[in-house]
Amino acid sequence: MTFKEIVAVSGMAGLKRIIAQRNDGLILADMDGENKKFYSNRIHLFSPLENISIYTEEDSTPLLDVMLEMKNQQETNPPVEPNSDPEKLRGYLAQILPDFDRDKVQISDIKKLIKWYQLLEPSGVIVKPEEKPSEESIENE
Repeated sequence: MTFKEIVAVSGMAGLKRIIAQRNDGLILADMDGENKKFYSNRIHLFSPLENISIYTEEDSTPLLDVMLEMKNQQETNPPVEPNSDPEKLRGYLAQILPDFDRDKVQISDIKKLIKWYQLLEPSGVIVKPEEKPSEESIENE
């Protein structure tokens, strides 16, 4: 499983993994690979995590970069509880991404970021794309 295969689905809690694409929607599974189901694009909106960014004062930062920084700081600055008070949540994000746009990034966005991180971190998908060995390099060894 890679970061590119993970989507957020409107109206659904949590994250899903893309199994297959059809013209009228996606076949998705829970993160553990169970419960495969078809989701129609007439009913749901799909947001691939690789297309999501966090607003900053200058532009925006890709979600994967923010999560990589969360992973790098996990020992010294572990994620706060998603249900913490708003000031604590903003303070945590300020340590991870100091120039985040305080007007555009809502508390609900920070909560969702932390929940998604806690869901994805154990699965090992929060890595830079070049860190994963390609099949070609494995075959050549």
